[in-house]
Amino acid sequence: MKYGFSEQNENILHSGENNAWLKGILLHPAFIPVVLLTGLSLRLTIATMLPVDPVSDSAWYLDRAKEIVAGLGYQEGGFPTAYWPVGWPAILAGGYWLTGSMPVTVVGLNLIGALAIMLMIPWFGKQLTGNELVGRVALLAYAFYPNHIAYTSNAATEIVYTAVVMGGFALMIHGRSRIWLLLGSGLLFGIATLVKPQTLAFPFGAAIALALVYRSFSWAAMVRAMLIVYVALFLIVMPWSYRNLVVFGEPVLVSTNGGTALLLGANDQMTGDHFDYQHTPVFQQLGIPWKDRVARQIELNKLQKQIASDWIKDNTATYIAWIPKKILLLWAKDTDGFWAYANSYPDSASTVRAFQIVNQVLYVAVLALSLGCAIYAAIGLVRQRSDWAMLGLLFCMPVFVSLLAGAFTGQIRYHFPAMPFLFVAGAWMLLKISDSRGHVK
Repeated sequence: MKYGFSEQNENILHSGENNAWLKGILLHPAFIPVVLLTGLSLRLTIATMLPVDPVSDSAWYLDRAKEIVAGLGYQEGGFPTAYWPVGWPAILAGGYWLTGSMPVTVVGLNLIGALAIMLMIPWFGKQLTGNELVGRVALLAYAFYPNHIAYTSNAATEIVYTAVVMGGFALMIHGRSRIWLLLGSGLLFGIATLVKPQTLAFPFGAAIALALVYRSFSWAAMVRAMLIVYVALFLIVMPWSYRNLVVFGEPVLVSTNGGTALLLGANDQMTGDHFDYQHTPVFQQLGIPWKDRVARQIELNKLQKQIASDWIKDNTATYIAWIPKKILLLWAKDTDGFWAYANSYPDSASTVRAFQIVNQVLYVAVLALSLGCAIYAAIGLVRQRSDWAMLGLLFCMPVFVSLLAGAFTGQIRYHFPAMPFLFVAGAWMLLKISDSRGHVK
């Protein structure tokens, strides 16, 4: 090896003379550690210098975590709850119990999550494209991604959830024929399900994608892998489900907010996005006062599901017509990380707006490049060209969140866990374009 490069990276470095200096920087052994340190330092600096006030979901999670540490259990207003899943409040409670400081807990957990995401981006890049440069370019761009940086001091689920689900998917890909790695994958997906219940469906689709991409991964092997993953997943989830059965007297797998999610996306006043439905006929038709929503959450959940299902049956064409609109809403903007800053620093609206614009430009560029990569992935699947077909795995999460948006609501923050994968896809397409122009080979 010369200059500390691995033999493989030496081959990439000398595969062409164009921009050899740039490839030398990207492939240098110190590149990933330096980018990781820079990305984490930037996140820590922003989080400590510009903390945000917890509002909405974040404030609710913090309150539940503090109550857990205080020995009150998982409750709201004196009533046991499962409205939002227990996973994130429980994680926050664990951090708070260890540190004694909620701000330290939030920032610390988000930094650990960000580090895990940034470590996995090069892995996915190399594993699914075979090109070391792809993951490194993606990592460099992601390290400076404003929207995800903005979440560091926010007590929201997004960063940690994304790290956990990426880890589960990575183990599923790498260990698709290894029982212990599949069990590890299922355990991570179980934790992710306790944070966001919709994760329950992701391993099913991911297993099918693996069977389509890897010729050596037979359909029988796919079923076996799926069963192993779900056994481990339910080992994590079922104790919580049992708790719900005990306290509510009825089975609740993870949470009681499924009815709300469905009703918000299936009613006469829907916008395709979230809206404060408690002040509208959409909620009033349920006949349950807003103040009783916690005490009667099981009844409320059932009513919401029934009313939403009836509405879909009676308005099937309208519901279907809204699906593409919701998906477009999901991907239209990428400004969710700045909401907390707009709320906490109202006198700095112009500065927040400037960062939103910069972020949106980067976001659109990533989406455009990723779309090109998706075309190559589709061609690879049709023509059974394995090197391009493997790119399709980068789109499992983007497709998954899009399907969820189509069925429920197209809230832009829901595309958060898809973005690291799209950075990898965009980096692959960028290098493909550069290669075709003779710049990077």
